[in-house]
Amino acid sequence: MAGRVMRRIGASVLWIVVLAGSAQAADQVVGTFTVEGKTVKFADVYATLERDPANAGTKYLMLLVADVAVAPADRVPGRLLALARAGTIHAVRIRWTYGGDNVTVTPYHRDIAESGRAFQRFATLNLSKFDDTNVDAEFKAKMLGQAWFFNAIVKAAVAPGGVATLEPDAALAAEAPLADTGITALKRQLGALGYEFRQEAFFQAIGDRSVAAVNLFLQAGMSPNVKNDQGRYALNHAVLFCGQDAATASAVIIALVKGKGDVKTKDPDNKTTPLVGAVQSCSLDAVQALIAAGSDLSATSAGGMTALQLADIFQRAEIAAALRKAGAK
Repeated sequence: MAGRVMRRIGASVLWIVVLAGSAQAADQVVGTFTVEGKTVKFADVYATLERDPANAGTKYLMLLVADVAVAPADRVPGRLLALARAGTIHAVRIRWTYGGDNVTVTPYHRDIAESGRAFQRFATLNLSKFDDTNVDAEFKAKMLGQAWFFNAIVKAAVAPGGVATLEPDAALAAEAPLADTGITALKRQLGALGYEFRQEAFFQAIGDRSVAAVNLFLQAGMSPNVKNDQGRYALNHAVLFCGQDAATASAVIIALVKGKGDVKTKDPDNKTTPLVGAVQSCSLDAVQALIAAGSDLSATSAGGMTALQLADIFQRAEIAAALRKAGAK
């Protein structure tokens, strides 16, 4: 019987169709690999299931795509790197943790400084069909400030493998020193954190409570007053995460306020301002930042409660005191 399960890889929902007794696929790949504006076409694909060297219970689906045929003995990191440095191969290896959500990509190209090193969160992977014998997949690079990109649609038989040889992790952050405040450098730093310079990724960083990434987005020119696909402004969105981790979510709120976020915006669901939403779970510093930025102290919740009334109800004495000091009634 065939089964169908859903997986989420990064921000993408992944459907995996598990087939029983399926025939082997005819290996094929369609895709390109572009480095510094020069593009090659992928010609061959190889798929294997391999075991983690430190944990035999962890398996990886390895997808190797290259512009030339690769002999079995050359499909390991050391040989791939040597061939790439010699300019005789241009390849990408995708590693997906079987049953998990971790996708790693390793480029092999002589014009990439970190060729042969594994990049986390640099690729999206969609498996339309997968079992221990066949795989149909599509993967592509995220736009994270790097000068190399790839995309591929593959269909391949999955060969059983042994213990995996894993590439060392890349250190992309070293390519973009923090002292360099140019827009390109800022976007490369975002890339090192795993975020594209896109509005959706900005909201992802807010949800991740990554104040470093949020600050980089703002410095690179992202408006703090954009809306997500639910019509929610960035500040209102940030307030939602105080209940998960008040310290980190509050740091994001403060960063958005410093970036000139509009403190009078209202949540599309409950019509509350950031201040009204913040008094229950956010930190005193975050509430003080919202007050100082000009929040409406008389704004109410959907139930008609002001921020001060809510602070008293939730027994947040310090926040109630800060509101009274600011003139809240």
